[in-house]
Amino acid sequence: MKFSVVLFSVCLLVISVSEKTGVVEGTVIDKPEFPPEPEKNETTPAPTPTPAPPTTAPPTTTEPTTTTTEKTTTTTTPATTTSTVAPTPTPSPTPTPTPTPTPTPGPAPAPTAGTWVVNGANHTTCIMVKMAAQLNVTYLNKDNKTMHQLITLPNNTMSNATGDCGAAEQYIKISWNSSMALNDSLVLHFNKNGTKYSLHHIEANLAPQDLPSYQFNNTLMLVNNTNEYPVAVSNSYRCTKAVKLHLNSNVPNTTAVFEVSDLQFQAFRSDNTTAFGYAEDCAFETQDVVPIAVGCALIALVIIVLVAYLVGRRRSQARGYLSM
Repeated sequence: MKFSVVLFSVCLLVISVSEKTGVVEGTVIDKPEFPPEPEKNETTPAPTPTPAPPTTAPPTTTEPTTTTTEKTTTTTTPATTTSTVAPTPTPSPTPTPTPTPTPTPGPAPAPTAGTWVVNGANHTTCIMVKMAAQLNVTYLNKDNKTMHQLITLPNNTMSNATGDCGAAEQYIKISWNSSMALNDSLVLHFNKNGTKYSLHHIEANLAPQDLPSYQFNNTLMLVNNTNEYPVAVSNSYRCTKAVKLHLNSNVPNTTAVFEVSDLQFQAFRSDNTTAFGYAEDCAFETQDVVPIAVGCALIALVIIVLVAYLVGRRRSQARGYLSM
């Protein structure tokens, strides 16, 4: 009986010792000789690994772990977006607006026709002129560059006419105000020779202010001295097509072209009517080409007749030899 009690006590002792030494179900676990780790390491489960915080945000020790992780996420996201993920695009350069080209002036408007008269003694009209005219002046400016200036003759409502009714010479002077309130003028001289008269010469006087950058301060005078348009006394001269006359000046490198259209004039009149006399139209003027063409045709005709005569004579001589 005592032996069984002792044996039971020994078994209990063995069981308690085996639990302490790590013997479970016949398996012996070697224990290190140094004392075991604290209980919190045995009872606390391994924490769930969390993503390492970015190196850009310093760790916070005073706040809980969850709070620190949330703050790190919210603060590092904008930095990543700005520097790496979405860089700020460089603004494209603003295109330079193309300047609007200055419109170049078109051709000068065609001049309007006007009618001017010169009255003599006893209220008779000695000169009547109807025309539309322009002056195209070519000159050198102060920088020695060639310039062209177009000056239009105003009609009779914006100009006035004066003149002289002589027995052998007559003229009409058409004057108008220039842009600088100075007078420009155009003078037509007529000469009478027996039963005909003609436009003897044309004279234009232009103020220097009407010519941009003109290098002289004196009035520019341009003249055409060639007799033009002979016509019988008591008749008028008419030419509706445009005609150009060249005017010269004593100023070097300065000329002008006087272009006139719808022209009709009559000088040496002796009545007080306002109607032109019988018109001699320029369309019926004989050109230089016509006499040249007529002369060539006559020469060709003479040659043809001469050749025909020689051929006929040779044939007649050949027949005479055959008859003998």
